[in-house]
Amino acid sequence: MSLWILLLSSFLFFQIHKVSASDDYYSYTVDNFRQNPLFHDVIDLSNPDYKKLNAILFYLTNEIRVRNNLSILLYEKKLEESAAIHSLSMVEYKFFDHINPKSKKLRNPEDRARYVGIVNPYLAENIMETFVLRYKAGLPVYTGEKGIFRYNQGDKPIQPHTYLSLGETLMEGWMNSPRHKENILLQKAVQLGCGTAFYLQKEFNDMPAVIATQNFQLYEIAMTEP
Repeated sequence: MSLWILLLSSFLFFQIHKVSASDDYYSYTVDNFRQNPLFHDVIDLSNPDYKKLNAILFYLTNEIRVRNNLSILLYEKKLEESAAIHSLSMVEYKFFDHINPKSKKLRNPEDRARYVGIVNPYLAENIMETFVLRYKAGLPVYTGEKGIFRYNQGDKPIQPHTYLSLGETLMEGWMNSPRHKENILLQKAVQLGCGTAFYLQKEFNDMPAVIATQNFQLYEIAMTEP
């Protein structure tokens, strides 16, 4: 199976504590997004929905901020684009870092924000990698055909996450890391965009995995080129 790389498109405009869009999919708020049945869909490994995972990461981040009495971050399409570019670059060029060693134009978070059209980037960035299957890293597994894993011989294959549970796994990883947690809880953050890239870990029997990037705009609303 080849890498899962899809073109990104604009998917919503978030306002403070609410979503304003004509599509019912986006008629949810940070208070009730968990009731959206689409976020409970099991991920189709042959056709993952990037927009759905990006959105759940946005909602979950704001949920955490609300619990910590912090302002809700506004959605910015360009931040999602810059985050997605970095996640895709890490998959394509097989690195995991905030610095892109393969492109001067995309070298650091501010470079990537300028590349997509943000003229005043003040960015904080989180990156995280995890499995798309409900597999606990380090546990012994039995492998059969490519992409199939079982905890014990004769067990049913380990199943994929839902979009919500995968998002929660990524957020748990970030919140367990002091530096990443600090970014999520930054008082000076004003906007957020999340971008993801699915791929297969060839060295681990084609284990489905995902890399996620969060781009936070700090201090002031991002200004974009016309």
